[in-house]
This record gives sequence, C-alpha cells and structure tokens, in this order.
Amino acid sequence: MSTSHLPSEGPVAMPAAASPAMSAEQLIESLRTLRQQPRDAAFWSRLCVCLSQLCRARAALVLRCSQSDMSWSLLGTNAPADSALLVQANTHIAELSPRALSQGYAYSPCPNGTLVAAVHLTDPEGPTLLLLEISSRERSAVNELLIRAQLVADLPANLPITSQVATGSQAQHEASQGLIDLLDLIARVMQEDEFGAATLGLVNLLVGVIGCDQAVLGWSDDGLVRVLAISHIDRFEQKSENVQLLEAALEEAVDQRQDIIFPTPPGSPLVTLAHDRLARRLGYGQLATLVSDDTEAVPEPQLVLLLGRREVGFESGQLHQVSVALHLLRPWMAVLRERSQPLPMRLLTQARIRLRRWLSPERLRYKALASAAVLASLVVVFGTWTYRIEASGELMTDSVQVVSAPFDGYLAQVNANLGDTVDEGMVLAELDTRELTLQSTDLQSEVRRYQAEADQARAASQVAETQIAMARMAQSQARMEQVIFQLKQARIAAPFSGVIVEGERKELSGSPMRQGDKLFRLARIEGLYALIHISERDIRELPLNATGELRLLGQPERTIRFTAEKLVPIAQFKGMQAGHFALKVRLDEHADWWRPGMAALARIEAGERRIIWIWTHKLIDTLHMMLWW
Repeated sequence: MSTSHLPSEGPVAMPAAASPAMSAEQLIESLRTLRQQPRDAAFWSRLCVCLSQLCRARAALVLRCSQSDMSWSLLGTNAPADSALLVQANTHIAELSPRALSQGYAYSPCPNGTLVAAVHLTDPEGPTLLLLEISSRERSAVNELLIRAQLVADLPANLPITSQVATGSQAQHEASQGLIDLLDLIARVMQEDEFGAATLGLVNLLVGVIGCDQAVLGWSDDGLVRVLAISHIDRFEQKSENVQLLEAALEEAVDQRQDIIFPTPPGSPLVTLAHDRLARRLGYGQLATLVSDDTEAVPEPQLVLLLGRREVGFESGQLHQVSVALHLLRPWMAVLRERSQPLPMRLLTQARIRLRRWLSPERLRYKALASAAVLASLVVVFGTWTYRIEASGELMTDSVQVVSAPFDGYLAQVNANLGDTVDEGMVLAELDTRELTLQSTDLQSEVRRYQAEADQARAASQVAETQIAMARMAQSQARMEQVIFQLKQARIAAPFSGVIVEGERKELSGSPMRQGDKLFRLARIEGLYALIHISERDIRELPLNATGELRLLGQPERTIRFTAEKLVPIAQFKGMQAGHFALKVRLDEHADWWRPGMAALARIEAGERRIIWIWTHKLIDTLHMMLWW
C-alpha cells in the first residue's frame, strides 16, 4: 500500500497554510481546550498543530492501527499534502512502530538530515502513534522534545467534557496542570550543566509540583544506593542516622526492583521494614519510593526517588507521571553524573558498566565472538610457539671434478651434455687430431732419416757426425712420443661415474680450446648434503646443533629432516641483498633422483618464542633501523 493512498477514518482536516507560532500560555491553553473536545477529525488535526509546536517539529501526523486487519489509518495531520513525512508515512511506520509501541518512543535519521520520531499515544480505541518531523538543527535536543511529547501522550485518552460532571472537569483541569508543571520541571532540570545543581533543583521543584513535605533523590549503582539530594537541604552528612535511614529505604525498593507505596495494602509481598523505620522516625504518614527501572536483565545505574507526606496521601496518576518523568530524566542525569566525575573515576565507571553488560546473558553470539577474540589476543601475547627461521637452500656434493682441455686445439665431437649421467671411462668429448697425426708422420720420417745418417757416418768412421745424427734422432723421437701422448689424450673420458653439472654441448661443439680450459664439471651423486643460506637478520637466533626440515621445489609435498653440521662464519653478498651465511646440514634421507644444485626451502627450528614476537620482530627491527639517530 503506498503512502499516498493511506486510508483515513472520515475526513481529515488539512491546514491550508502553516499555523502561526503560539506562545507558551497559548500552547498550554490549547492543550487544556483539547482535553474538553470530542475526538473527531478536527481534534486530531488541532492535536498535531499543538504537538508540533510543543516539540518544535516541522509537521506531525497521527495514525491508528486497526485491530482487524492490522492496517494503519490516518487520523489527522498538519503536514502539507506533498510533505515527505506524509508521503513516506508507511515506510516510517513499518520501521518505527515496533520499537515505539514497546518502549513508548523511537526515532531514526533521514537522508536529508532531518529526524522522524514516533511517540506512542494512549488511545482506548487502538494502538496510536504520533509521527514528528524534526529538523536537523533540533537533533541535539531530541531527548527533551520526546519527553515533552510523552508527557502529553495520554491526552487522546480523556473523555469529552460532555460526559463528565463538574467535579470531573475540575479533576481533569488539575491533572492537565500537573502535566504542564512536570513538563516545565523537566525542562528546567535539563537546563542545568552541573550534576549537583540538577539533582537539588529536581527535588526542590518536585516538592512544589507534587505538594509533598520532602523529596529525596538517590543513585543506585551495583546495588549500592547513595543519597544525592534532599529537598531544601544544600549540604548533609552522608553518615548521619537520618541519611542512613533514607538510604536503607531507597535500597529496599531497589533490591525488590519495585515501586513501594507505604503503608502497603494487607497481603502485599513487598518488604517494607526500612520504610516503616523511616516513617516512625520522621513522622511521615505515607511514603512513595519510585525506581527508574527499565526491566533490563542487567540493572543499569538508576535514579531512586523517595517522596514523603505527613497527612494527605499520594494519587496514583500523579505518582505515575512522576515515575515517567524520572525514567525520562535518568539518561540525562547519568550523562551529567559522568561528566562531573574525575577522569579516572569516569573510566572506572564506564569499565564497570561495560563489564556488567558483557556478563549478562543477552547477545550471547556477539559476546562469544568477543570473548574468543580476547582469548585469542591473550594467547598471542602470552602464548609461545616454535620459531622457525625460513631460508633458501640447494643440494650440494663435495665429490666434484673439473674436466679440462689437455692441449690446445679444436673440439671435434662432444658426446655429453649438461645434466647427463655418465659412467667412469665414458668418452665425453674428442679433440681434432688431424694436425697431430701429420706431425707424427713427419716426426717418424725425421727419425728414420737421422737413423740413416747415423749409420752412414758410423760406416765412414766419422765419430762426430755419428753422435750428431744420433742426437737429432733422439730429439725427433722425443717429439714424436709427445705427439703420440697428445693423441692418446684427445679422447676425454669421465674420471668417475656422476652427473654433468656444468658444460653444454651447443656451446662446446667446434669451439677452440687452450690447454687447461674447463670443459665439464662432473659431480658424484652420492654424499649429497644441503647448503642453506641464512639471512644475517636471523643468524643471531640460530641455535647450536639446530634441526629443521626442507622441501625440494621438485617435490614440495615431501618433507626432509636435517641436522646442522657446520656454519661458514663469513657472510656472502648477492648483489644488493643483505649478507647471507652458509649453513651445511646433513640430510636424514636420500633419494636416487636427487641431483646437485636442486633448490629447496628450509625451516630451521630456533626454539620457543612469544607468538606476538614471531609476528612483529621483523617489523620492529625495520623500525629500529629507520628511526634511530
């Protein structure tokens, strides 16, 4: 159902223009007049005008809920037809009615900065709500404005004057005057900035409004009641006997969480021993103790009011009005009391209130989550965990041999490549031997020639020529043996079984070599260990005989335990990175598929540490380096 089609009971009087502002006397007289008029459409519209003036609202409208179909009907309003309050009435009712009907009032902010409030009106014909559109400049005083509306919330419940006798009219006039006086009292109390002045002003004004002999205001917190103010007494001794009797009577009502009217009727279950002692001591004929209790599971700090009369009794309607006013003043008085306390006491009070709320059985889910968060925080701060140093590493072996070129020349053939597994004696590469073969043939010819020259000189008995020829032959023969040795070395074989860890075929094939140039690096597979590179930030945490575990990048699902053997005490630098220390560790297991140079990630167990230290120590170290001077 849209708001523009909101049903109404009979014709609704809509004002043609905004009503002029009324003075306080005019407003009070208008409220008095309304109590004597029949409840027709004009009554509800005039009521909206008066309440909008009383609560300083832009507009007001009254709606009643039908008991048959639970629909809301418009009774009266002073809002223009295109007013946002009237157009969106259904939306506001759906949002605010549950809270307003249960606690008497409710309000919510609007996107345009205004505030819409709902007040439950006492109407014998059904649930009735008053909607008020409060401007943004009045939002700070919304509590006071709602109190004003609640003090006249029973105005629609009065019967027309035509059905009453003259004495009834006089009683109604007195009740109306009492409401106005209470409204004025609350406004004057809320104008006070100091807690002491507000409490003393409240009891002094109540004595005049209620017409009692004495009013005493107390404050209850954690079951302890203290007297705050006594009417017409600026200062009093807290430990005096009369004050002790007053506090006992106040505490008696607080403990039972009930208003006590003494003397109580016969058969009443209320305990009134303290009230009896107080009445006999001070000579009161009747006492009324009102507790501003909101029936919460966890009792909040609350106001307690004791009224005493020596002769005339209290009226129930009058006490109800005072109780409502006390209940409405309690939040404001609590704020004033908190402001009046020193900062340490204020913090202690807030902590006690919050603790009391957390220990209550309400909102168990949120409290369970908060308790779990607190418990987790305590575990993080005071709990310990095994600290593990994280570092990178690689598999290494000490059985490594470099295979180099035996002489100058060119590689004619390369049979091995990087990563190949080779057996002992396997030919890895062959050098070009054509030039050596030619040299060997030439040297063989020279040997035979010098042999012939030596034989010819010996036959001619030429001793000197014979020795020269023999020397030349020996020289050529030595050179030939050298060439033959190089020819044997031209086939480069593996000195042992292992894996080629350095040397690629595509780079070596056909390239010139000089004697001693590295061709291959051959490593044995057995005797593998891990070399872990530990940052110098973590080296101070490394214990002796440390243990840990690592995982190879080629098999990350497998964990390999290790034990530290030796730490190289010299830091090594890689580019612009911080220094790293090499730690040699012995692996507890081996596998055939492992190869030297395989990368790994290691975690070294460094003992028990606080969990919060584990999470924050690197950040703290960084801040120390950034902020030192």
